[in-house]
Amino acid sequence: MIKLSFRNPLLIVVFAIIVAVISWMSVKNLSIDILPEFKKTAMQILVLYPGMPTEVVEKDITSRLERWTGQSEGIVRQESKSMMGVGVVKNHFREDIDPATAMANTSSFAMSDMYYLPPGTLPPMVQPYDPTASIPLCLLTVSSEEKSGKELYDIAYFHLRNMLGGIQGIIAPAVYGGRLRRIYIYVEPDKLESRGLSSTDIMEAVQKNTTMIPSGEARIGNLNYGINARGMIENIEDL
Repeated sequence: MIKLSFRNPLLIVVFAIIVAVISWMSVKNLSIDILPEFKKTAMQILVLYPGMPTEVVEKDITSRLERWTGQSEGIVRQESKSMMGVGVVKNHFREDIDPATAMANTSSFAMSDMYYLPPGTLPPMVQPYDPTASIPLCLLTVSSEEKSGKELYDIAYFHLRNMLGGIQGIIAPAVYGGRLRRIYIYVEPDKLESRGLSSTDIMEAVQKNTTMIPSGEARIGNLNYGINARGMIENIEDL
């Protein structure tokens, strides 16, 4: 190689220029991503039961989801995580399993397990699992000296999150912190007992009398008026 270089110096110079040009073009067109692409087939099942203790979630929700969704064809391994009010199961499939088939089988078994889950459990959410999609890349903080925590949460949840969702590259911005809207109803056991009622009766009465009633339109003259059935309680004092 050394003798060839001395006998043909111009050829070596041209060859070096070609290599430099090809390298520059390759680097310029090289795709750049800070996270690797996850190409294996995997599904994640998320089930919520607000307020349920972690140990109960593991025994009554997570373990049952593992048994039921574990019947899907082509599962290689399972991962699960139980937290307060949340159960997460991840099913990893063989490479030859089609993602659509894995999604259909996992969703079918997860929904079939609803009959055996504790009453009040929210329907399971099944979605393709990508370990890189759950890593937050940006943290935006909202603060104010005038607005309360509840007002800031409403702004971030209902307005700011929708605005961020329209930006290219942002997927499912989540809102943490602040004060969530919660209404607590305190009852007096002695008064309930004197009327032959229980706390369950109170809960059912609130649910039945606070519901979204389908509405319609009324054509009066040349105008169509929207009808609001007002089935939802607007003010807490009305309770």
